[in-house]
Amino acid sequence: MKKRIIIFIFIIGGLFGLIASLGVYYGLAATSDEKFCVICHEMDPMVIAYSKDVHSGIGKTGVKAKCVDCHLPHDNIINYIYAKARNGVVEGAIHFFRDAENINWHENRKNRKDFVFDDGCLHCHTNIYDNKLISAKANEMHEHYKSLLSTDKKLGCASCHVEVGHTGLHNMLNYWNPQYETYKDKALKKKEELKKEYFK
Repeated sequence: MKKRIIIFIFIIGGLFGLIASLGVYYGLAATSDEKFCVICHEMDPMVIAYSKDVHSGIGKTGVKAKCVDCHLPHDNIINYIYAKARNGVVEGAIHFFRDAENINWHENRKNRKDFVFDDGCLHCHTNIYDNKLISAKANEMHEHYKSLLSTDKKLGCASCHVEVGHTGLHNMLNYWNPQYETYKDKALKKKEELKKEYFK
């Protein structure tokens, strides 16, 4: 009798664990790409700039990076899930309870290296220290990056690659929130054109 109960508990526990794991897996997958991120309209300029970048899959190889590939840590699964949950709560609160229309993205971009995780970049770009297809200067800069990794002067990939993953992001942000009043009407007209093109 006890043996049957133990087997029953083991089977039920296994099924529950499998269902919970599948739920987490599909939940993570469904909330990991630009289709989910663009639900919050303040992300429109970032998603449109991403669609024009090689990382969106438009390059020769067709390789596509998801938002979470670059914007979440990949050092371990616990850290990944924690960062994803924390970001979801923080960004959801900003979207629903703050003036998301007036976020100063130009100012926020100064902290870009804190929102782009190098382990995501290096997962795909495995040959940054011996790539024969890039210039000698680029190789020199990658060596410089490597030499600073264990110091307080550490750089991030996004320190130098300022629009990585989002081609033309600076201009795109200016269409949504113009830095100069002179260009406001023209910028807002361009914004509507871009939205119509992307969200058709």
